[in-house]
Amino acid sequence: MNKKITYKDAGVDIKKADEAIEMSKKEISNTFSKHVLSSIGGFGSMYSLKDIFNNYDDPVLVQSIDGVGTKMSVAMAANNFQFIGHDLVNACCNDVAATGAVPLTFLDYVAGSDLNKNIISDIIKSVAQECKEHGVSLVGGETAEMPGTYHKNEYDLVGVATGIIEKNNIIDGSSVLAGDVAIGVFSNGLHTNGYSLARKLIFDTLGLSTSDALPGYNVSVGGCLLAPHTNYSSLIGKVLNKGINIKSISHITGGGLVDNVPRVIPGDVSLEVNINSWKKIPIFDFLKNNLDIETKDLYQTFNMGIGLVFIVEQSEKNRLISLIGKDSCSEIGVVISDNVNEVHLYV
Repeated sequence: MNKKITYKDAGVDIKKADEAIEMSKKEISNTFSKHVLSSIGGFGSMYSLKDIFNNYDDPVLVQSIDGVGTKMSVAMAANNFQFIGHDLVNACCNDVAATGAVPLTFLDYVAGSDLNKNIISDIIKSVAQECKEHGVSLVGGETAEMPGTYHKNEYDLVGVATGIIEKNNIIDGSSVLAGDVAIGVFSNGLHTNGYSLARKLIFDTLGLSTSDALPGYNVSVGGCLLAPHTNYSSLIGKVLNKGINIKSISHITGGGLVDNVPRVIPGDVSLEVNINSWKKIPIFDFLKNNLDIETKDLYQTFNMGIGLVFIVEQSEKNRLISLIGKDSCSEIGVVISDNVNEVHLYV
């Protein structure tokens, strides 16, 4: 007679996921605003828009989905999940805010081959803490244990942010003209981009570990690679609330300056960027000096120290720099008439 097997025999222990969520309930609940109608554990998240819609004539919902990619592998190697949820929330909320929208809600998805409830709880708490920090409600999520789909001790983390904006206030870059200037807001590291190449160089080629010092610098490999993705959504809200006429906002994610800026400028202009107009932090100097890669490819793979780009008229430049702070941004380029519609890099 064939032995009967259980779901647990197949490698899936539902109880662990339930325990991880239970361990994170307080942090999740702390993100709730008065608009959250659902409780933890329901089939669908519910968020009331009635009062919010009263402030808009033509409200538009803006959504973004993203993941932390292979940065999760670095977190696993360092056994440090303190900021991995920050990376996810900010990757998504920054995209939403780049349209001028205000992020409202967040959903997360955590999956792996064999869920460790303590790791899952740490990840969810990290997501919740960053949501709380920026007034975003973590209205729901999902955990999935899938042996055979993921490698052993491998985790995946994905999220969705939703925001709202008045249709007439959407920032899409269509008003950008030659002569406008680009203000770059500094990043604090790779954010969530270019990790496959960085890992190949640092771990496979150079044989370093996350606890080793970055060669030539007084910083650790883990510290450099796990620097949390900067939140720019709150900064964007602050700038817009001051009434500065922002023509275009680029969140510099996968594709770097080279691919992201052209997405939000008209087809008949390009942006000239002086790559020496901001100081590079150690990780970017290290990558530039140790990779056999063309400059354009380098600035297409990594953000190279610029996480966000505002484009404004010359007359708004000084006001914007003053508001952000000279230690946090610099003028990096100027818009030119050019039917190529690309970023030109020069020294």
